[in-house]
Amino acid sequence: MAKSSADGIRWDLGDLYSSISDPKIEADLKMAKEKARLFESRYKPAFQELLRNMSSFPRKRESRDVDPRFRGNDEKKIALVDVFDLEEVLRAYIDIVELSTRPSVYASLLFSSDTKKPEHGAFIQKMRTRATEIRAHCLFWEIIWSRLDPSVADALSKCQALQPYEHYLKKLRSFAPHVLEEGEEKAIDIKENTGSRAFSRLFDEVVNNITFRVNVNGKIEEKTESEALALLHSSDRALRREGHRSLTEGFKENARILTYIFNMILEDHRASAKLRKYDHPMAGRNLDNEITLAAVENLIRSAKSAYPTVERYYRLKRKILQLDKLYDYDRYAPISERDPHCEYQRGREIVRTAYHQFHPDVGRIIDQFFTKKWIDAELRPGKHGGAFSCETLPSLHPYILTNYADRVRDVMTLAHELGHGVHQYLARPVGVLESHAPLTLAECASVFGEMLVFDKWMEQEKDEEVKLALLSSKIEDCFATVFRQIVMTDFELKIHFAVAENGELTTEKFCDLWMEANRPMHGAAVTLTEEYRYWWIYIPHFIHTPFYCYAYAFAQLLVLALYEKYKLDRDRFVPGYTKLLSLGGSRTPEELCRLVGIDISDPEFWNLGLSLVSKMVDQAEQLAAKHV
Repeated sequence: MAKSSADGIRWDLGDLYSSISDPKIEADLKMAKEKARLFESRYKPAFQELLRNMSSFPRKRESRDVDPRFRGNDEKKIALVDVFDLEEVLRAYIDIVELSTRPSVYASLLFSSDTKKPEHGAFIQKMRTRATEIRAHCLFWEIIWSRLDPSVADALSKCQALQPYEHYLKKLRSFAPHVLEEGEEKAIDIKENTGSRAFSRLFDEVVNNITFRVNVNGKIEEKTESEALALLHSSDRALRREGHRSLTEGFKENARILTYIFNMILEDHRASAKLRKYDHPMAGRNLDNEITLAAVENLIRSAKSAYPTVERYYRLKRKILQLDKLYDYDRYAPISERDPHCEYQRGREIVRTAYHQFHPDVGRIIDQFFTKKWIDAELRPGKHGGAFSCETLPSLHPYILTNYADRVRDVMTLAHELGHGVHQYLARPVGVLESHAPLTLAECASVFGEMLVFDKWMEQEKDEEVKLALLSSKIEDCFATVFRQIVMTDFELKIHFAVAENGELTTEKFCDLWMEANRPMHGAAVTLTEEYRYWWIYIPHFIHTPFYCYAYAFAQLLVLALYEKYKLDRDRFVPGYTKLLSLGGSRTPEELCRLVGIDISDPEFWNLGLSLVSKMVDQAEQLAAKHV
């Protein structure tokens, strides 16, 4: 294994449990199940009675005075609040969710830290099964809640005590047309442990344990996915090409099983959409993200219309690198030999300084991730590739996983995940039901964090050649966050529609659709190799969270607009922005964005962000004219 300066930077999961054999795990699961059974026995009859008697409302206990909190409401609302304590139901439900989530989060983090260990795989499967058993006792209330007459549900949820849950309750009801009967929902949840969840785990085990064999100066070295991908950022073109070849070979060697996994995930998604009467493959994700299909399609169209900006930059890069052709394995090549190498401790300080200067309170949150061992950054076999921030529970704190390989890109990834961490940390007070922001905003703080670090780095750097290298790296990050995510969304739509029309797809068909989605973005500026046909295989979002990818593009363009506001009026912007983060998912995206003066319903909104990307390319052309 290659080493990096992040060796030894591993998280401490002791705030969750001490080990797999910690008796607290079983105690928490038993308590959660006991409370879930009590929840069902106590509240299910009441909900069923409520559902049966909707037509008989209003009714009222004459012997009881009206609670002064509800004076001024109509008789129907008074009667409903009087006979049904929804606040009590939610408090009991939250208690169960928190108890059952803790073991599941611990299992997921252990598995991510080392997918090679069979005991980690067995443990995560066991925790999923136990969590399903607990959920089975609680499913009824969300189902019946979705069945209630709107006026009844509105009356129940409008009282003052339930204001903290108002958005959550409203959002639950938005899924009403797609909720099945209780027995069906239970059956689906149970079967997913041997269905989509099982295939998701298998995908991780296969991809994270591929050994990529790279020929370095005549010697074969074995590398992880993260290490092999890092070679694409080498200044040595032969090494980039060799890294590209080794990755392709690793993907091709596992193409049969991974193709099958993709097909099963696609078929499961199609079957679920049919059962739930969704009229589009993205419908469920859009509903969860609180965004319309029309808005997503507008985002996709706007981004595609800006593909010429991508071509313009890659033509510039080919000229800077003095290449006859720019191949796909050249896209992340450093444009200067002086492109800074950045060891972990320096990267840490760059990130810390940027966040502290943004706001001292935010900086103090960031410091805890480093000092309290909430970060796992070293490279090692079997570790989950890429990076993520796991929010755990409001009573605890997030954990971050990254694979730090001493590149500028890794500093930005660290800044990105710490942005997630700040968002999740600040949102803890709204509680476990509302702390998780919809994907449309979940990437906002992370991308904003990258901009903070980039600006700080550019401000400190005096060498214009290095500045050009940093700017180019940032432009490429923007491309990866906006345009590449639109390409991946386009590919995802293609494969979902193809499965619906033709059934199971071959590896070659996946490859064809992948290239079909990629060619328009790269145009004539980048030559896509035959090997690149297989590069859809390793992307986890297609498996774990279908149609996640457009959220990255949404966030990047939103953040570019936000960052302009931040630079214009820092003192006014920061309070609104931190309030946005602290609200988590307790408001709609439109409501949250209004806190910082952004109207995301405006079709022209996307063009503002895209124009700022174009201006970054303008700046790169100007710097290059001086030094190339």
